[in-house]
Amino acid sequence: MDYKKDDLVEMLATGKMSRRKFQSLLGSLGIATVTLPVWTGPARAAAEDHPDVLTWEGWDIPEHHQEYFDKHGEYPNFSIMGDEEEGFAKILAGARYDVSHPCSYKVEIWRDAGILQPIDVSRLDHWGDIVPSLKQIPGMTTADGDVYFVASEWGHTSVLYRPDLVDPKYQEEETWGILWDERYAGRLSMADSLIDGVMVAAIYGGAEDPFNMTDAEVEVTGDLLRKQLPLLRYYWTSPTDIENAMAAGELVATSSWNDSYTALKGEGINVKYMNPKEGAMTWVCGFCLMSAADPEKLEKSYDLIDAFISPESGVVTIMDEGYGHANAKAFDLVSDEDLAERGLSKNPDELLNSGIFQEPIGNEPVLQGLFEEIKAGL
Repeated sequence: MDYKKDDLVEMLATGKMSRRKFQSLLGSLGIATVTLPVWTGPARAAAEDHPDVLTWEGWDIPEHHQEYFDKHGEYPNFSIMGDEEEGFAKILAGARYDVSHPCSYKVEIWRDAGILQPIDVSRLDHWGDIVPSLKQIPGMTTADGDVYFVASEWGHTSVLYRPDLVDPKYQEEETWGILWDERYAGRLSMADSLIDGVMVAAIYGGAEDPFNMTDAEVEVTGDLLRKQLPLLRYYWTSPTDIENAMAAGELVATSSWNDSYTALKGEGINVKYMNPKEGAMTWVCGFCLMSAADPEKLEKSYDLIDAFISPESGVVTIMDEGYGHANAKAFDLVSDEDLAERGLSKNPDELLNSGIFQEPIGNEPVLQGLFEEIKAGL
């Protein structure tokens, strides 16, 4: 379909298109950005009345929070983090939020830092419909049974690539090694994060436990990252950036989440998403209540979490983002064909158990320092 800028703005303003899809299509038209209000949903929440939520790019769209809007007539307030390290730094610097949206491997660290409070799951109407295995993630509960994390969406970190632009062998033997192939220097990318950058190199390097590496395994991982650095066009921080670059053929392969594969397939771009022989990385993200949360907003904070784990929100997560959802009923609302097109099935545990599950990272400060040194060319 041919779009004009004004058409896209109208679709965004009326809720017919997500902000993420909007920015992707702008890029395809060669338009860097346009001036928009921070929130373009049907209403903007008043800060004093609604929860302040720390979340990821794309999760502030109205479709994920319709149940909340139907109940309260407005939306929550959203702040966007590039990754959990950035979010954690903001919180430690004094930023106050009622709800946060980290991935599970960070929950123990955040809890131990004293920034989370227990969640009373009896206040969540949809808790009973959560996939049972997603209630058993290590670190989400304490020994006395307190819950600190409610899973919402999940997926994989793997390789997104253009089969028409790379050696056909990568369709026969899928491997992270494509991101170290010197033939594609300047046309590769890797996520600019510890979990999706350093851990990918650790997996490719054969670390027995990439989240608790030996000194020798850390050395191998560092050497791989140094070897990869001159091959990269850039380290990416926004899925929209790699989607535009993949569509244009500027990138031929990149580390990626499921959503970029779904978005590009939806635009008719010839892309594939690997199941690397070394293992994809499985992640689960969800919601936490902050210890600094405003008690006056607590009821609405629970309503926000409940809205996101509703089956209706799950359908949006599956169909538009290509991610799995925590609510088992969401899968019953999506056809087998639509699930298969996104690499999903009616049985969430098939995929949840197929990758290397993210865990808290041992020696995280050391590894983060190493990553920064390597990116600086040291």
